[in-house]
Amino acid sequence: MLATAREDLGLTGRPNRITRDYAKRNGAEFLAVAWCQMSITWWARRSDNTDAVLPRGDRAYTVWSAEDGERLGRWHAGTVANIKKYCKPGAVIYFDWAFSDRIAAIDHVGLVEKVLPDGRVQTIEGNTGDACKRRVRSADVIAGFWNPDYEEDDVSAKDVWTYEIPVTYGSKENPEWQARNVLVNHGEHLRKIEAKLDAMNATIKTLAEALAARDAAIDADALLDRIRTEIENVSVRLDVGK
Repeated sequence: MLATAREDLGLTGRPNRITRDYAKRNGAEFLAVAWCQMSITWWARRSDNTDAVLPRGDRAYTVWSAEDGERLGRWHAGTVANIKKYCKPGAVIYFDWAFSDRIAAIDHVGLVEKVLPDGRVQTIEGNTGDACKRRVRSADVIAGFWNPDYEEDDVSAKDVWTYEIPVTYGSKENPEWQARNVLVNHGEHLRKIEAKLDAMNATIKTLAEALAARDAAIDADALLDRIRTEIENVSVRLDVGK
């Protein structure tokens, strides 16, 4: 969710990709209206967090979105104590410029990127000055927030090591790397590549030292630098088998 929101930092004006996307599903009247809550909807849909953030579907109205969190039992009033205790990165956070904690009075919404030690929050907000920007907000303007039930990945070290990575490149000589294929046990492959590189570097160093021993006029360090430079100018494809 946050990674998707960061992609929109710097977006300005309206209509924009966020309002256009919302208008396609909900009507042309949304093309040029306030788009802070539409941003939350856009980020949730694009990051596959629709169920967590939009339990009752698209939202363009901040109050209804806050009420969704309240119905789920996840709502917290925007006090310093609540922010320090409950607020997390990814929380949907709501603002009232009249300094109340009333849901009905909410004016604006953002996404919490970081909770600061003093109870303020760093946010990413759409439609702040008609742009998507980072802001730092204090509790006096925070009406409240809620933490969506984002799905967390439970991945072990073994899962990471043996994960199958789809690849889109290859050659006939290496069918394992063909398009629409997968690279299995990539951790093992990377270890083999690293071992080959280490062996190559050791061989180069031994060769340079041997040449220097034969001829005292040879500068081993300079020779090594020259070899490295030549290697950098050559494309080498390692053939790493299982």
